[in-house]
Amino acid sequence: MQHALIKLSNHTSIYRGFSVIKLPRKACQPITRYHVRQGDQSYGKFDAQAQATGYIDQLYSMKAQRN
Repeated sequence: MQHALIKLSNHTSIYRGFSVIKLPRKACQPITRYHVRQGDQSYGKFDAQAQATGYIDQLYSMKAQRN
């Protein structure tokens, strides 16, 4: 099943109930990174949006295996 990445603003998208926040490039961090959050929980930073959404998919598959 395909899930949509819903764009809320220039820097924030929602994917399966998680916020995927685009972090801007800086001199010390020359690549765009993506921060995954849900509420107050942080799930890490990723080098590509596909990695961030893939990680969220992994969390859902782990949850499904436990049930």
